[in-house]
Amino acid sequence: MTYRPKIYFTSNVFSDKEIGSNEKISENLRKKIINLWQQLDKISEVNIFNGRFPSEAQIKKEVENFNPDILGCHLSHIISSDVLKNSNIFVVSTSTAGYNHIQRVEEDDILITHTPGVLHETVADYTVALIMANLRNLLDLHNYVWNEKWTPNDKWDLDQSLSSIITDKTLGIIGLGEIGKGVVKRLSPWGVKILYYDIRQMKDFEKDYPLIEFRENIEDIFRKSDIISIHVPLNGHTENLVDKNLLKLMKKDSLLINTARGGVLDLENLVNMLENKEIQINIAFDVFPIEPIDSKTLARLKKIKIAQPNIRMILIPHNASSDANTRAKMNILFLKDIIKIIKSSSIEDLKEIHIIHEHKNQLTEKKWRIYKYWGKKC
Repeated sequence: MTYRPKIYFTSNVFSDKEIGSNEKISENLRKKIINLWQQLDKISEVNIFNGRFPSEAQIKKEVENFNPDILGCHLSHIISSDVLKNSNIFVVSTSTAGYNHIQRVEEDDILITHTPGVLHETVADYTVALIMANLRNLLDLHNYVWNEKWTPNDKWDLDQSLSSIITDKTLGIIGLGEIGKGVVKRLSPWGVKILYYDIRQMKDFEKDYPLIEFRENIEDIFRKSDIISIHVPLNGHTENLVDKNLLKLMKKDSLLINTARGGVLDLENLVNMLENKEIQINIAFDVFPIEPIDSKTLARLKKIKIAQPNIRMILIPHNASSDANTRAKMNILFLKDIIKIIKSSSIEDLKEIHIIHEHKNQLTEKKWRIYKYWGKKC
């Protein structure tokens, strides 16, 4: 009899009964999700956590009790090395582009899959929305009306609530990956001057977008840009990349946007510098080092806003990729990869699966745990 692998999903959001039945998602995508779950049920034994956000202790307990071969998760689920090292898990699949929430075991012999190439359009859209909302001060102006401060005596005037248009600005992009390129594609036709910093210059991309310019030094981006948007993954090289030294280079009244990962920005130093008036910049953040944002940091930001009302702040609860169909496409890619892994029997079968690049580069060099699974199938 063919071995049926065990799969543990750390959230019921992945299921056909949740995301597969969400009416905000197009019918075609919902049908695909339902079909994939039907396939999965035929070839595996599935255990789904009854809820959205299990604690690390709950994940550990359920892994110990169920003893899965494959674990499926997303960003809100911290998968500790302690959970993984004594388990039979040979693959961790995450329905996210980033994967820093998955800790590696010492041997690093557990394959990790993710869902790249899906959310860049919606995050790029969201970035542009944050830029425009901040430049035109939409949040403060909305609150001005909402809180009944707009009175008959407060008429329209030439210099009331002045803002600025984006074509007068220089945009700096930190990380020209899929999302960074998506931002360029949206804003370059508007005539926006764009500088970018990355680990390498992308000359072929520059040919299509002649208004963009590569900067070898990240400091140049922070000195010369009116808007800076962060689009790098969180890893050992990028943690606290945007530190005090870079922040102090920013222009007065410039805008800093982070839709990447909270840990890329040294938020504690940024708050300190705003409090001490070492810098005067506007911020628009979708991500934070601790999520939800801790109450102490939020209280400090509120005090800064009261003391310096001209500083514009937009704080969003990690929502940039929350387009309904985008989330569905991520789930589809996630489920397809798990099904392909179950059906695999050799390294060759893994080459079309969305394995993280570090592991894909080592596919033929390591003895992965999945070899034991292939042995059970024989």
